[in-house]
Amino acid sequence: MKILYDHQIFDFQQFGGVSRYFFELMAHFERDASVEWDLPLLYTDNEYLKKIPRFADSLLPRSKKGDPYKNFLGGTEFRGKRILYRVKNKVLPPPASINETAINKAKAIRKIQEGDFDLFHPTYYDDYFLEYIGEKPFVVTVYDMIHQIFPEYGLYEKLDKNKDLLDRASKIISISESTKTDLVNMFNIDEKKIAVTHLASSLEAEGEDVSASFKEKLPAKYLLYVGGRGAYKNFLFFAQVVAAVVEKEKDLAVVCTGAPFDERERYLFNKTGITGRMHHTYVTDAELRHLYRNAEALAFPSMYEGFGLPILEAFSCGCPVLVSNTSSLIEIGEEAATYFEPKNPGSMINAIRKVINDHEHRQQKIDLGYQQVKKFSWQKTAHETKRVYQQVLSDLHLRNQVSANI
Repeated sequence: MKILYDHQIFDFQQFGGVSRYFFELMAHFERDASVEWDLPLLYTDNEYLKKIPRFADSLLPRSKKGDPYKNFLGGTEFRGKRILYRVKNKVLPPPASINETAINKAKAIRKIQEGDFDLFHPTYYDDYFLEYIGEKPFVVTVYDMIHQIFPEYGLYEKLDKNKDLLDRASKIISISESTKTDLVNMFNIDEKKIAVTHLASSLEAEGEDVSASFKEKLPAKYLLYVGGRGAYKNFLFFAQVVAAVVEKEKDLAVVCTGAPFDERERYLFNKTGITGRMHHTYVTDAELRHLYRNAEALAFPSMYEGFGLPILEAFSCGCPVLVSNTSSLIEIGEEAATYFEPKNPGSMINAIRKVINDHEHRQQKIDLGYQQVKKFSWQKTAHETKRVYQQVLSDLHLRNQVSANI
């Protein structure tokens, strides 16, 4: 079975859930003799792909300010008036003339046109391949329906799923039952066409310790917030609730990872008097693990998620989870999480106080979290994805047999 992937997600994600998902699939299939796979790619800054041996010497970084090749083995050579860059025996044009995405896409198109594969699995939603793929089957993975459910936040993007793409796909992989339901309701997709394959946590439960300086800068008692803070993430509402909670919980703070606080957030913190309670930090995996292990709880107030990986990360580290009772979050957390209504301040306050002050409830949720996270693994994701591929190819074979006998 030959599977062809493409460049899309690796064009713009150095780190991220979607590129991690495809990396994990490819890493597992690398050890499966029954699966051959290919990823035509030249330019990327993705950190995960570096862990796959076949890419060790074949990938180039996307251009940065200055000379994008100066850190590569072989250095930079100037040859006459026309500057060329020779990197590991590759002669490349000057950076100003390079369109890395166009080059990556051209490589993908050539592979598609060659046709030496059984099934195509694009890594994002650009449907450029439809005019080249002919009768070859393809599978699309849908992660969430945020753009469709929250168009009022201006989330529509040119590069997004569309009805034609989904209708023409041989099979759709959904990362949760919740997203599957949304696909059926919003795109009128036949539910039999959709296969659910859950994701998994890539954060190791055990690992290296962190520096004393990192530990010292953390507040003694804190809620942890991990990831993006866009509008549907409900972070500003959560911050206002924190302002009410800390009136009684005098020593409670919030630690956030991800992007630094923006002007709106800082304005709200100042207005509600919690500026000194809100902390931001960039973290390594080891530091993130330390944050989970020492937090009062992970706070996940999002109004919608296609999956919710931080929930599994928290469970694996023995961190209680406070989460909205919406979308896929109940599906992932089940009985191991403590839930609240995302736009009900009283519900959120009660959930926070219960996890912080009810030690029996807290320990029960920690124990259940350790059990819940065992239900998810990348090995299981890869196995279920392979089964989808096999089903698509089996159905195609049967259709071809029927056509041949007519």
